Amino acid sequence: MVTTLTLILFCSLILLLTVVIARQVLRQQNLFGHPPIPVYLFVLAKLCVAVNLVFLFLSGLKINLFSLYTPSLSIGIVALVLLAFGITLLFLSSLRLKNDLIFGLPGEQIHHLQTKGVYRLSRHPFYFGFLFILFSSCLLSPNILNILSFLTAWIIHHFIMIKEEEYLENQYGEEYRLYKSKVSRYLSFK
Repeated sequence: MVTTLTLILFCSLILLLTVVIARQVLRQQNLFGHPPIPVYLFVLAKLCVAVNLVFLFLSGLKINLFSLYTPSLSIGIVALVLLAFGITLLFLSSLRLKNDLIFGLPGEQIHHLQTKGVYRLSRHPFYFGFLFILFSSCLLSPNILNILSFLTAWIIHHFIMIKEEEYLENQYGEEYRLYKSKVSRYLSFK
């Protein structure tokens, strides 16, 4: 049951990402900006995400390579809940961003500061959603490479978030500082 649901949720995630990217391409909008951190770290973070997604896919196929332990049913259920929550955050933040979704910092394009909807819970719900997805991968496929990839992706994305916040503060000034004072980087409970 857990593996089947994992595979279904993984396919939903891939479909969501495909639709988001296709929408940007069809609208002839830039999908990539310039990385807020050194390019090699930016690329490494994205590669680590890819590694976690591969392990997530393999766990959906009941393939666990060199697992540190065999996940119990309860761990599997927790992982599925985290996976579903992460996909939901990605979906909601993608809907909210619409034309403003870009990987990296925008060049000369005009973007809008997002402060409503899921952005009332987190300043970075897209990244936060991916953290849930990647962590669920580690729970479902507890391989040392998977875990190290998750930790590396999280650390690098944390620095990406900090740099993006600096950019947004320079771009939007007091409006962003006020938003930042009300909403946490990861999750707000206000």
